[in-house]
Amino acid sequence: MGGARSYTLLAVIERGAAGAGAGERAGRLPLDALLLAGLDGCSAAGYHLLFVQLETAPDDSLAQINRALTALSPDGVILPPPLEERTDLRGAVESRKIALQCLGERVEFGRTVPGIDDAALGEAATQHLLDHGHRQIGFITGSTDPQRSERRVAGYRRAMATKGSRAHRHFAADGRLGFRQALDLAKTWLTPTIRPTAIIAETEEVALAILDVAREIGLVVPRDLSLIALEERASLERATPPISTLFQPYGDLFRAACERLIDRVQRNPANAEPAKALEPQRPFTLIKRESVTKAPRAV
Repeated sequence: MGGARSYTLLAVIERGAAGAGAGERAGRLPLDALLLAGLDGCSAAGYHLLFVQLETAPDDSLAQINRALTALSPDGVILPPPLEERTDLRGAVESRKIALQCLGERVEFGRTVPGIDDAALGEAATQHLLDHGHRQIGFITGSTDPQRSERRVAGYRRAMATKGSRAHRHFAADGRLGFRQALDLAKTWLTPTIRPTAIIAETEEVALAILDVAREIGLVVPRDLSLIALEERASLERATPPISTLFQPYGDLFRAACERLIDRVQRNPANAEPAKALEPQRPFTLIKRESVTKAPRAV
């Protein structure tokens, strides 16, 4: 029975990673989108999809995944952010010759590593604002995984430096900021005469905080300040004005990972061949709304 299939895929998430509430520690993964997209991709091929939630402590999570692999014998495993960077988890799966997929790959220091290209997301959002004539662009991080935030800020800095702007030296906020912290920071940025004409908000709560500050001090979005968020939430569409978003479509990426796993298992049941490198990709979705326009000339 060693080569028998279970027709089951196992998705492994970190505790807290799939929440949408303020202050959660990890990546704010939309679990509903992952579940629906994953089921859609799996059921068409006659596969079942199971989710396992791991504790954040490395020793506990490693023991948990080993127990799950033993009990469930999945044909394949998916590691969404931020778990794709855990070499111990990857090793536990690969040592059992179980097919493994992440939601994407990126290039760091000349080598390909697992994980969505967050730096490219920050760069793309900045370029979108640069294309509208903005040069004084700020970036405010949110309550997300610090490593992912750091890569997004790095992409923003790279795009700004390419245009010769020095705004990234003054208007880039590091660290995990909630609504109140983002509110205070936005006030310090937008009150002086020299201020950003556009801001990238990493999360929903940061974007709404910036909108509140702009309204309080008399700035009109987007006439005086353009605003774009790096995640898509219903509250951003309902805001006044509705806020543009450039985000990673986790549901589509997750379904694609399920389909790659199924295809690999069907072609290579024993999982004897190494996984092929993914095609280069910039998996972003841009939703244009009323919060972005050309840079004002007076600033």
